[in-house]
Amino acid sequence: MSPQLYDGQCGYYEDRDNRNHWVFEGPEPVSQETLTRLLNKGYRRIGGNYYKPFCRTCHECTPYRIPVALFKPTRSQKRVLHRNENITVEWVNPTATREKFSLYVRYQTARHVKDAPYTQQLKNELLQAMIGQMYTNPASTLELVLRENGRLVGFAIFDRTLDALSAVYSVFDPDLKTRSLGTFNILQAVAKTKAEGLPYLNLGLWLEGHPKMAYKKNFQPAEIYRNFRWRVFEEKT
Repeated sequence: MSPQLYDGQCGYYEDRDNRNHWVFEGPEPVSQETLTRLLNKGYRRIGGNYYKPFCRTCHECTPYRIPVALFKPTRSQKRVLHRNENITVEWVNPTATREKFSLYVRYQTARHVKDAPYTQQLKNELLQAMIGQMYTNPASTLELVLRENGRLVGFAIFDRTLDALSAVYSVFDPDLKTRSLGTFNILQAVAKTKAEGLPYLNLGLWLEGHPKMAYKKNFQPAEIYRNFRWRVFEEKT
C-alpha cells in the first residue's frame, strides 16, 4: 500500500480546496490488523482505499470516536429510542439489493442531488456510488438494517476493527425526519460495540464549524485525533 498526496475540491466547503493523503489497497485484501492501524491513525475508508485530510490552511476535519463504556444516552436520545421502539434492528453481512438501492436513490435525491433530473445516467452514477461507498468492504464489515413493519427505513455500514466499530456510510428514509433515525442508528451502534466487547465507536470526521457535523457533539464523552494522537474532546465555548 503506497501513500500519495492529492489536491482537490473540498467536499464540505465550496470555497476551499483540500489535500488528502491517500493509501491505496494493493492486490491483497486489507487485513483487520492493517485496517485497525489505519483508522487509529485518523484515516477514513472509501471502498478499498484510505484517506486522511492533510490540508495546508484548514484543519477542521478531525476524526471523532466514542469510548462506549463511558457513554450514557441523554434524555433526548432516550426519547428517540422510545419513539422508534417498533423498529426492527438487524446486524448482517453487507448485501446490496434493489430495495436498498431504491431507498439510497430517495435519500440522495432528497439531500444531495435535489435539482438533478433523474435520468438513466444519474441512476447509473448513484448505483456505482452506492456500491463504492457501501459494498466494497473488508471481510469484517457489518451492516445495520432498520425496518418498520417489514419496510426498509434505513441501513448503514460499519467496519469492525480489533478495537472499534467504525461508521462508513448511512442511509435513511427521507420522509421520516421526525423519527431521528440518524441518532437511533448511532445508539444502536453504541450498543453493538459494547456487545462485541470493543472499546470505541468511530463516527468519522468532526468539523467544528460545519452544520452537517453538529450532531456528533451530542455523543459524549468523546475523543478526537489531533497532532498524531487521540485526546479528550472539549467543545470550544
